[in-house]
Amino acid sequence: MYNSKQMNRNENNLQTNIKPIESKERSSTPHNKLWRMVKTIIAKMRGYFPITSMGVVYISLLILTFIYIALAMDDIVWVTSALALLCIGCLMIIAVVIGSISTYIAWKKHLEESHSDISVQCSFSTPTDLELSIWPIPFIEVETKCLYPPHVELDCRQTFTQVREYATAQRRCNVEYLERLITVKDILGLAAVSWQTKENIKFKAFPAPGKIQRSSITVSMSNGEDLSDPFGSPKGDLIEMRKYTPGDSSRNILWKIYARSRKLVVRMPENALTAKPRTCAYLISVIKDEASAGLARVILESNLLGANWCFGADGCNGTVDTIAGALEFLATSGNPENECCNLQKFLIEAGQKGYHSCFVFVPSSYGKWINIAQQAAKSSHLAITWLIGFDSVLEKLENDNKWEKYIYKDVIKSEEDPSRVAMTLGSKTTPVVLCERSTGRIINDAQNYFRNIRRAV
Repeated sequence: MYNSKQMNRNENNLQTNIKPIESKERSSTPHNKLWRMVKTIIAKMRGYFPITSMGVVYISLLILTFIYIALAMDDIVWVTSALALLCIGCLMIIAVVIGSISTYIAWKKHLEESHSDISVQCSFSTPTDLELSIWPIPFIEVETKCLYPPHVELDCRQTFTQVREYATAQRRCNVEYLERLITVKDILGLAAVSWQTKENIKFKAFPAPGKIQRSSITVSMSNGEDLSDPFGSPKGDLIEMRKYTPGDSSRNILWKIYARSRKLVVRMPENALTAKPRTCAYLISVIKDEASAGLARVILESNLLGANWCFGADGCNGTVDTIAGALEFLATSGNPENECCNLQKFLIEAGQKGYHSCFVFVPSSYGKWINIAQQAAKSSHLAITWLIGFDSVLEKLENDNKWEKYIYKDVIKSEEDPSRVAMTLGSKTTPVVLCERSTGRIINDAQNYFRNIRRAV
């Protein structure tokens, strides 16, 4: 009892000691909010201040040179040179200010016009809808920088009166708006004016297929059984016919047709019932998945999944069964907000719809997603095939070059290498297929491939 009472007293003393500290923190919060407000205002106004740090140093040195050297020495050459250089700096600042006004007016006019959606392909420079008509002012440059979505580089190609923007996406995305940082600066870097803008326009970046072609994909597609679901609806004629070939049973010959046309025709049992959905596909979206997304795009656009397929991806709700919808899912899966793996939910819904097999496109980087994918595959009755796309070049070591063995040994142990993913996911029931996007090479048995490399190393 004494110990408990003593502990309660100590706790009360601690609470009384903490109270004034909390009051001090609360009293200081208004100052913190004010300081944060001032910092945000300074950060916003910094872009509108036309002189850069380099310009401040340039003008300061010229003023000091003019006062302490030119006037002190009373030398006309120093005075003329200092004044001329100072006038050049002032002209650059004036040109940037006028150019920024012209660019801002052109930007406002651009926002008032209606524009269509922007669709680009990753790793390719594509012109956007931004085309500004500016005043013919010399010595200025207009630059744009993409703030959202990330992994998008903007490049402005400028003439004397026109500015044309080009976008290069390093990662696929599907967003509803673009955030830019527009900067007008001089060619010497003495002055610059910048401001942030937001344009409500859909921007879609689709994965690049690289050198992957339909003819190079030798993945064994799931063809299902010879006979389809007996509960499916029939299609075509009730009886199929073909010409007689030696070895056919005489009981299947249609003698009435032979009597009319003198041609031997054999009746064949029909197995053309409408097949139930058999193959589906899913894309796991994390870092280093652009090559896998490119592989998925080639397979979807080439209709290599067969009939009655469906596609799902991380960050997308539900499934789609059209190529246009699948490409939309591919682009959306690359958004920066997507960080969850919904493979297990997709496999459960696919099993309920009657699918037999599933192609899962996985990244080449090892991460937490791999445990989620393994658990989802074990709990599903679908026949799963893992497909890994990667861009790095891995070749079999058939020679005895020690330097190459040392280099490839480090590559295989790297966390970003697909070998670790393939050896972890692969099993007898779940094969792993590799696709090298830079060359278009397909490796059907990934585990055996990496075993041979490790033996060579």
